[in-house]
Amino acid sequence: MAESCHYRTIFQFQESGINPYIWCLVGAAVGWLAALMMGNAGKTVMIENVLVGVFGAFIGGDFIASQLNGGVVNDTDFRIGSLGLAVGGAVVMLVLLRLMRRVVGPMRAHKTPNRRRD
Repeated sequence: MAESCHYRTIFQFQESGINPYIWCLVGAAVGWLAALMMGNAGKTVMIENVLVGVFGAFIGGDFIASQLNGGVVNDTDFRIGSLGLAVGGAVVMLVLLRLMRRVVGPMRAHKTPNRRRD
């Protein structure tokens, strides 16, 4: 009897939800689509967009959704509202990335040699 109780408590804490995996897929898909819509996106820009999309999906799908639910994080229950927040978070982060790239400038494959200032 004691062994079966111990067995249940070990696996009770190892239960994980599917939502983080869904947010990864949603963010990666939104980032990939954003890179395709930009046209001449290289590999670096594609990877950057996918990673920023995944980050935004986590922010929207987990953090914002939990704040709207009173601070309760529930990764075992899938909700369409959380999916919409994940897509929205990914889009917002990609828009912020695009605005930052306008201000900072495009990514370069190599460093510019330092010019000597006299």
